[in-house]
Amino acid sequence: MSTVRTFPPDLFEPPAPEQAKAASILDDMAEERRAWLDRMRAALVQVCEHRVMKWGEGHPCAYVCADDARRLMTRPGLTLPAGASPNLLGSLFRTPEWELIDREHVSSTPGGHGNLIARWRYVDRKTA
Repeated sequence: MSTVRTFPPDLFEPPAPEQAKAASILDDMAEERRAWLDRMRAALVQVCEHRVMKWGEGHPCAYVCADDARRLMTRPGLTLPAGASPNLLGSLFRTPEWELIDREHVSSTPGGHGNLIARWRYVDRKTA
């Protein structure tokens, strides 16, 4: 007898009203901290472009993720603003310039519990 339990795939998905509320909260946080998000996105673009130059477009290492943002937060000017929630990182990649590659990166951040997180590629849609 198996002890593994299976659940319907949508069991852990928040209902649509809760998803809308979460998106609204992220939008409000992003608006309040727009300058910080712009600086952090610019730093992430540099990291992503460096990796593309080093390994080539399409290489498995030519991406950025939330772990990269957390590492960048140790730099002056990129530390999380006073009073800001760490959930603000959820707004970093919510612009058209970032393309989701997959959700297969194992988080290496302490406290990240080794969870799978998204990997992102910078796509400059402004000049495309």
